[in-house]
Amino acid sequence: MSAKGDDECEQHILKLEDDVTMAFRRIPACPQGFLMGSRGYSANEEPMHRVVIPENFWLAETPVTQAQFAVWTRSAAMNHMNYYPNKLDHPAEQMSWHEADQYCNWLTQHFADELPPECRFATLPTEAHWEYACRGGTETEYHTGDGKAALREAGWFYKNANETTRPVAQLQPNPWGLCDMHGNVWEWCLDRWDEHAYRLRRDGITAAETAALNEEFGARELYGNPDPRMWRGGAFGDSTAACRSACRGWNLAGLRFRGNGFRVCLVRSPIVQKDRAG
Repeated sequence: MSAKGDDECEQHILKLEDDVTMAFRRIPACPQGFLMGSRGYSANEEPMHRVVIPENFWLAETPVTQAQFAVWTRSAAMNHMNYYPNKLDHPAEQMSWHEADQYCNWLTQHFADELPPECRFATLPTEAHWEYACRGGTETEYHTGDGKAALREAGWFYKNANETTRPVAQLQPNPWGLCDMHGNVWEWCLDRWDEHAYRLRRDGITAAETAALNEEFGARELYGNPDPRMWRGGAFGDSTAACRSACRGWNLAGLRFRGNGFRVCLVRSPIVQKDRAG
């Protein structure tokens, strides 16, 4: 699969407030499928398999920043506390999955008429959409290549982040214009966590079907909590392995942690019916 260059991936700017915007990139459909997963790293990333992305979608260029998230919390009279406060160009963190999901619902309700014409809903990306977008047509560990030196060009991790989040969009974007897909903060995905998910998938499955399977088979208690959710990308304090395109992570939907945030995805119709209970 060849990747389109950055100048070919259309950009859409959503104005949240007079001085706060959110930029999105149009991610092209992949009807022939992309290769998802890895070989030789972790059993939960195997087997490698093709996943079809049947429709274009749009993904935010960066994780949601503190400035972008605060537009919602002010309008909803909420009090969200970042671990690293007053850093408006850093990712919003200490983010539960529920808050991330609610933020996307707010965008849908209040900005539906300002989304790209082919989109009507803001949501968290499925892990398949996330990995496809992260790779940007590449098949290496990071969109810049393999190994620690390649990661330094693309992401903030334990060797270069100085033990804190960093301003977004400071390192090399991927071929589709997306920044901070590797490191800085873990990014919540729509899916429930299922350790054995890849073993249940046929080659050529669609992204929506992967999320539906995760919803079905991942809906079981882990550590007394019925709602374990996926996150992707690694964070500022993580190893090189955690920041790989294929690395799958999870945690409880209600968790708040200084290394977890999220990124917004725009789609034509809901990817999967979400159970927000719990």
